[in-house]
Amino acid sequence: MTSLNERARQLIEKMITQADDLGITVETRANGTLVLDAGVHCRGSLAAGLAMARVSMAGMAEVRLEMAALVDHPWLWVVATSDHPLTACFISQAANWAVNIGDFQAMGSGPACLLNEALEVGEPFAFEETADRAVLVLETRTIPDAQTCQALADQCGVQADHLALLIAPTASLAGSVQIAARSIETALHKLHHLGFGLQQVIGASGRCPIAIPTGDDRISMGRTNDLVIFASQVWLGVTGSPDAQLAELAAQVPSSASPDYGQPFSVTLEKAGDFYAIDPGLFAPAEITLSNLDSGRSFHHGKINQQQIDQVLNVRRSE
Repeated sequence: MTSLNERARQLIEKMITQADDLGITVETRANGTLVLDAGVHCRGSLAAGLAMARVSMAGMAEVRLEMAALVDHPWLWVVATSDHPLTACFISQAANWAVNIGDFQAMGSGPACLLNEALEVGEPFAFEETADRAVLVLETRTIPDAQTCQALADQCGVQADHLALLIAPTASLAGSVQIAARSIETALHKLHHLGFGLQQVIGASGRCPIAIPTGDDRISMGRTNDLVIFASQVWLGVTGSPDAQLAELAAQVPSSASPDYGQPFSVTLEKAGDFYAIDPGLFAPAEITLSNLDSGRSFHHGKINQQQIDQVLNVRRSE
């Protein structure tokens, strides 16, 4: 099978040919590292956010936009669908790399995380990635210099000119879209937290509204998390589990099952004092449907929290 990083690199090459249409800029560092900016020093776009999501999932998922009602407002949602949810949305897409190199900080996701042996991303699933090129998606407001790019390449075990970085801040249009594309990832994250074997999930679809960029990354982080926690909806097709187990799991997956549920994420974070002090079970979709592909029965729990979402959307109605 073609490596996940090679699949993602092919998508990067396509983005380069469409750079003007996507509203992105492409630079090559002195050491050869390719840097695509989708929102730091350029406008980016909705399409750039979709492309980022596809890259982070190594092209193993379909990602699109749809207009649908949200608390009586017409709103833009990101829909992701995959027949390879474990590989695409958990092993590849998850933000497994908290990058901290000198003054440079970012959340790293995408298949390059598999090449950083210190992260042990594929180990729980006996998934091994061998590649001489690496693709890393970075959520940050800083474009890394050549020295930082070299350090990232070293941690991936590749040459600097074989590394490609795709970057957008949280408070950007592309950043908002690629975060909303993580609905399936959050459901799998919660199932994994509950000890369920993710290999049993063989089909998935999810949708999440996008957060409107605020110009402030901290505020936008709160709003993007709020829309996942209070509004995202996920369907998972599961095999190899009895109905009783899925019924019990469905009740535990939604974000509302967490003791930290109920307040805006920014308030929860302030009370916790640290991101990692928040209950990890909070990072889950608002609604989940688990369909047993062996029995034909489905189990649904959770709902959209209309009160919280109305505050997040910050829509002014005209009379």
